[in-house]
Amino acid sequence: MIVLGLSGAVNHDASAALYIDGKLIAAAEEERFLRDKHAKGKMPYEATKFCLQQAGIKPEQIDIVAFPYAKIGLKSPARWHYAARHWYAPDRALTAFFSGNRRYWRNHRNVMKLLDDLGIDSKR
Repeated sequence: MIVLGLSGAVNHDASAALYIDGKLIAAAEEERFLRDKHAKGKMPYEATKFCLQQAGIKPEQIDIVAFPYAKIGLKSPARWHYAARHWYAPDRALTAFFSGNRRYWRNHRNVMKLLDDLGIDSKR
């Protein structure tokens, strides 16, 4: 099984790692290719290409693509945690509570675009 892991999408320190049958084959941070510290706001495009080259595989051979964001349900303790963090500013608390999935959808769109640009099936 070939797993591509993506991290830092849209935030900073974008990176990619490639595992084949549970063994780490390659990992790289985007900043090393762009020569831009933390590569803020960048997707791990070059890092992903590097990992694929190191492993000698084609994009269509990837079985799973993983990235560290998930939808947050309305009853989730995580959503309440973020709202409670802003108890001193009710407007920020309400924003954190009601728009908990905004970050997920923004990152999801960017990851899907990255996969399409690299020729990786986005249904994985």
